[in-house]
Amino acid sequence: MDNAALELARSYVDTTNTLIFLTGKAGTGKTTFLREVRQSSKKKLAIVAPTGVAAINAGGMTIHSLFQLPFGPLLPNTAERPELHYNAEKRALLQSLELLIIDEISMVRPDVLDQVDLILRNVRGNQHPFGGVQLLLIGDLAQLAPIIREEEWTLLRPFYATPYFFSSLVLQQAPYVRIELDKVYRQSDESFIHILNEMREQGLSAQSIDRLNARYLPDFRPSADDPYITLTTHNRTAQAINQEWLDALDTPETIYNATIRGEFPGDAHPTDVSLKLKPGAQVMFVKNDSSPEKRFYNGKIGTVTKLEPDTVHVATPDGREIAVEPLEWSNVRYQAEGEQISETNAGSFTQIPLKTAWAITIHKSQGLTFDKAVIDVAAAFTHGQAYVALSRCRSLEGLVLRSPVISQNFIGDPAVARFNQQAMQNPPDEQTLIKHQDSYRLYLLSELFNFNGLEEKIKKFETLLPDLQSEILDITAKLEKQLRNYSDDRIEKAAAYFKEKLEAMAGRLHLQLTAFVGTSKDLAGKADDLLNWVMARLQLLEIFSAAPFTTEAYLQIQRSKKQSSYFYLKALNAKPNEALLEQLIAWRDAAAQKECVLASMLFSEQTLASIAAKLPASLKALSAVKGVGPEKTTHYGPDILQLVRNYQNESSGAIEQKSLF
Repeated sequence: MDNAALELARSYVDTTNTLIFLTGKAGTGKTTFLREVRQSSKKKLAIVAPTGVAAINAGGMTIHSLFQLPFGPLLPNTAERPELHYNAEKRALLQSLELLIIDEISMVRPDVLDQVDLILRNVRGNQHPFGGVQLLLIGDLAQLAPIIREEEWTLLRPFYATPYFFSSLVLQQAPYVRIELDKVYRQSDESFIHILNEMREQGLSAQSIDRLNARYLPDFRPSADDPYITLTTHNRTAQAINQEWLDALDTPETIYNATIRGEFPGDAHPTDVSLKLKPGAQVMFVKNDSSPEKRFYNGKIGTVTKLEPDTVHVATPDGREIAVEPLEWSNVRYQAEGEQISETNAGSFTQIPLKTAWAITIHKSQGLTFDKAVIDVAAAFTHGQAYVALSRCRSLEGLVLRSPVISQNFIGDPAVARFNQQAMQNPPDEQTLIKHQDSYRLYLLSELFNFNGLEEKIKKFETLLPDLQSEILDITAKLEKQLRNYSDDRIEKAAAYFKEKLEAMAGRLHLQLTAFVGTSKDLAGKADDLLNWVMARLQLLEIFSAAPFTTEAYLQIQRSKKQSSYFYLKALNAKPNEALLEQLIAWRDAAAQKECVLASMLFSEQTLASIAAKLPASLKALSAVKGVGPEKTTHYGPDILQLVRNYQNESSGAIEQKSLF
């Protein structure tokens, strides 16, 4: 796709950690870009959105769910800190995060963004904006605004100039770029595009209003076989229109019941749980066809021709007859798995991907495209509603107005206009990109010598590392101010210094931690966490003590390294029976896949490394290994012991054979 703005946005996502506000007119490819990033980015990412439906459409989860936020106003500097209640899994996820994508950002309040910033800084022990996580904010401020009640705004007004995300305290301080997509793919009619641009810029001319009112057809009523959809401002109006048309059909009704498994919130249901359809009903597809034929897309209109127990036949305006079967939507959850972030399904919603569609609310039409629509913008009651409704249409000819329009129907917000005007004064370009790439390199370099994580994890074991403050922490405090001017040679020397100090500390920890921890499971878990952090940092320091520091090299190592006790034992010149460990990991992964659970839920790599090191000869000895226990021994013990015996037999055979020569 030949699009300079999109290419610039791709480069910013791939090669910087700069905050990005990706905006643009309706139909300029924002959603397509989000999907591309999700599929191709090497960064560990999560996708969130302000509403359940928007989250499901974006392939992510709601922002409130990921960060466990309450729905009321979140006042800055309050004592309540959600991250204090996070479990180890949630903390690991947020500590691994590199890229957070927020879709439909126009609907996110500023206090929510400030809370996300505060949480990420605290969880990651990093005082950069959002704890060093890159944010990709996608949306159009000309579209739907945050939903905020007057009593909520009364509480937030003392802290924020506007209810929009750009008024957040963090964005008043954090550098970010605004990239605007301007190539429209949804509409090809230049006259209609011009009208939409004027609406978006809150300056609709009298001539454009006249052109729109030419589409006011007071007596228009679409026939049963003419696929117009009515866009309304209120849900009850859309429901009434749909029910009226459905009742008017003199054909038998069939009800299709959805299957809901696990967690799938009601506000995220893409269609009715009990979907009532009749032959002749006008319907809209609510999901894209994933088959190679791409027979339908989210928003495509059609007419039901035949109903079967598990299949609905739909005729579409392009002359196709489509047999529609149930499809599944996933309620995504993110979790850290080693050094990666994986998507899991917290629940699913399986249903025929259709809904009755003589009418739909403007709010639910966001992101959709229609060939023919009937719209009543005279009933618009908030900023962006009229623009969203009209911009859903491909052409002016496919648009019918229910009532004539006047300029007052197109509600704008001066705060949005001012923000857009200011942001457009300094658009990013290739030179700006190079500057931000340099800043990203400096950030990663500072992370290499950032020992805040060690300072946090050593809190229960301070007495074991009495020299930590003088030999590492005090030195890094001075180093941080000078890094920008460091040559490759000085960086290598600094990495070598910290590697030497950290290796010595790791050796002492190895000898003392077992006695210090004793039988405390809590301390044992904290000790494992501490050792993993130390060994992962040693791996980085070892490499950059002998090679130049580059952004690409740092990221490649970060994404490929395995923070496990295998590396820990290897670093301390232990004999962990590496071949057996690899066999145990392969066995565990296969067992987890068979049981449809995460591999780490069976055994951590640290537990498997302990088994490989200790070579248990009985079920009792296996049960005593930390992380195994009686229950797992009963279920998996015979398989594990068989692997251990096979390994020992093979090793003995290899030794005997070697002795013959």
